[in-house]
Amino acid sequence: MIDFVLWIVISDKKLADGWYRAFSREYLKVQCLGTIADLARTAVEMKGLALVEIGLPDLPDADALKTFVAGHSNLSVIAMAGTTKVNNAMITAALEAGADDFVLGNIDERVLLSKIKAHLRRILPNLACARTLVTSRNGDIEIDRTRRVIRTGLKNKKPNSIESLTPKEFDIFSILLSNEEQVVSRNFLMEEIWKEKSGQFNCETIDKHVETLRRKLGPYGKHIRTVYGTGYIFNFNGGGSSKA
Repeated sequence: MIDFVLWIVISDKKLADGWYRAFSREYLKVQCLGTIADLARTAVEMKGLALVEIGLPDLPDADALKTFVAGHSNLSVIAMAGTTKVNNAMITAALEAGADDFVLGNIDERVLLSKIKAHLRRILPNLACARTLVTSRNGDIEIDRTRRVIRTGLKNKKPNSIESLTPKEFDIFSILLSNEEQVVSRNFLMEEIWKEKSGQFNCETIDKHVETLRRKLGPYGKHIRTVYGTGYIFNFNGGGSSKA
């Protein structure tokens, strides 16, 4: 998997949560942060795209944006105006400060997603491949979403295909591996996989599928950890369960 992150740094938590869900559906690694200082600490030496709101306490204007962009050449930046009154001078100042694009907070989600994809095509020419072919961080597991094939043992050059998964089990594992080392909530899995029918099931449905998935994955199943009260995380550095 390409180590690329889409950061959302805006003041409207409800809006940020909505965008997080929308962009995660595209199998992007998304993180929501509260401040530019958080972004500066998190994004060290990581390639990514940051959607930042001008008007935050630590990003009050274009001058602050210019200072931030100058110190983070590894990031592409889309500036956003939330509740701030916008005029052409503000947009021009943000773009001249180093922002790659400028959007309004009330932008249609589909338009914003299209803009982000356009930026990603420029930043990551092989993004289309990355989204259909997912590899674990240690290179031992590969998921081909198009052919719906899972291959393991790649690290030791002893490849093996896992073909016994049901469609739902495949989708669960695909989402977990796409978000490796990040907690994925049960609700997110339900809504992503069961979609409009998710309300007809409860979290025990996910738990039963994960239990079967662990068994079918053999030695790899132990790396799907239960985060009590939240969901699951796939992590080669741990196994079993943890309290949260």
